[in-house]
Amino acid sequence: MTLVDIPSADALAAMEPETFVHELRALLREPGNGMYDHPFVRDVEAGTVTRTQLAFFTEQFYLHIRNMLPWIGEICVKCPYPDVTEVLVKNYAEEVLGTFSKTGPHPELLLKFGDAVGLAPEVARAGVQVPASRRLTEYFEFMATRRPWFVALSAIGIGLESFVPDLFTRLVAAFRANYNFTDDELIFWTTHIMADADHGDEGIAIVSKYAQTAEDRKVVFECTLETGQRFYDMWNLYRAVD
Repeated sequence: MTLVDIPSADALAAMEPETFVHELRALLREPGNGMYDHPFVRDVEAGTVTRTQLAFFTEQFYLHIRNMLPWIGEICVKCPYPDVTEVLVKNYAEEVLGTFSKTGPHPELLLKFGDAVGLAPEVARAGVQVPASRRLTEYFEFMATRRPWFVALSAIGIGLESFVPDLFTRLVAAFRANYNFTDDELIFWTTHIMADADHGDEGIAIVSKYAQTAEDRKVVFECTLETGQRFYDMWNLYRAVD
């Protein structure tokens, strides 16, 4: 995990929401701080990630996604604004059921990819999260239960989803070119390119409307950055096997 200098609470409170999000995303683009230009992506583009590595990566990514779903639900429950709750519930329905993409539960979509790299679905479902994966999931539990509802939402929207369309587009192209995966096998990745394409400005809206005090701004900044760092470590697990 990379140590960085975080602006003071007063400095964060004085920023316009656009500047706040811009500064945070700039940090998340630094090596070790998030998924942006992650080594996994570059190695997939180079075709050097083995199928054994892809299988282990997919197992741990699947377990995280599956195990964090209750904490996404917790955000829906804690949000006191009906209009926001409606959007959150719709997003949750997509994650759990594939309601709007008319595909399927997103964790199950990832298992299609896993099956293509030699990871049997029943093996993945019975898998155990290793520490780097578990720490990320447990951090979502911490944010969902111990922090205001908009903190976890900011961590997802600013720290993760805003980078997904470009990043997953790169992965899909490399998976097709270097590994000959089919469209059906890549449906997890392509579904998220479309699903997350509209999240680019949501972080600005969240900060503008709900994270207005100096303390709220500081918590959002710190938790979003730490989420990115833990996500980086989880994706780096592909290097743990040959």
